[in-house]
Formats: sequence, structure tokens, C-alpha cells
Amino acid sequence: MSTEANKDIIRRFMKAGDAPTRDLPAVWDSFTPDCTFPTLADRTGRTRFTVADYRTFLLDYFRALPDATFTVDELIAEDDRVWAHITIRGTHSAELRGVPATHRPVDYTQLGLYTIRDGKIAGARAVFDDVTLLRQIGGQV
Repeated sequence: MSTEANKDIIRRFMKAGDAPTRDLPAVWDSFTPDCTFPTLADRTGRTRFTVADYRTFLLDYFRALPDATFTVDELIAEDDRVWAHITIRGTHSAELRGVPATHRPVDYTQLGLYTIRDGKIAGARAVFDDVTLLRQIGGQV
């Protein structure tokens, strides 16, 4: 696939997660069955983080930020990899990162590296700006 086609896969994935256009079947269909999430595995102390684990993670995340939007600020692609700079905005409506709902607005960054295979995401590494997020919702930094 071309680098532009790979970028489009990430754009569609982000749009499918956006609250105004949220389409969970399209989100789930974005991944290969063997997709890996190494940074989430590290974050949770697991040796492996599967697509099933990611579904649970994302559903909890959508409960915490039900109006979450994902703005793609920049995409850079090379071969089968796409780097993404994303801004996440929403309202903190349920527990997130151990902090009970505050109903405060959040606006923070995620940097992601996605590996594309056969038109789907086969690997997803994401780093969130948790310092900014936790400051906005009153959590401990």
C-alpha cells in the first residue's frame, strides 16, 4: 500500500472513534486479529496486550470521555509505518487514570506509531501526555 493509503487507514480509525461519528464496529475492524499494543502492555504490567484487551481499554476510555474527539494534527508515513500526532479533547465523566469523574474538559496529546499490514493496523504504540491530562482533572502528577 502507498504511504497515503496507510495515512488514510489512521484517519478512518480516528474518525471512527470520534464521539460525533463513533462507530465501534469500524474501530474493531481497524485491527488485524494479531495486532500488538506494546506500550499498553508496558503500562499495565502485562507481557502482551491483545485486541480483546484493547477493546476493554477503549470501552473504559469512552466511558471516561464519552464526548472524546481525536484531531489528527500530523501524520508522517514511511513504508508500512505511520506516525501520528493527535489532540484528544473531551469531558472527564468517569474514572480515568485513577481519578473519579470531575466533569472538567480535557485537551491533551497522543503520539502514536502504527504499523499497517493488509490495510489494517497490525501494531499500535501510543504515548499519552498524562502529565497534562492529570493536571486538568486534578490527579497526582
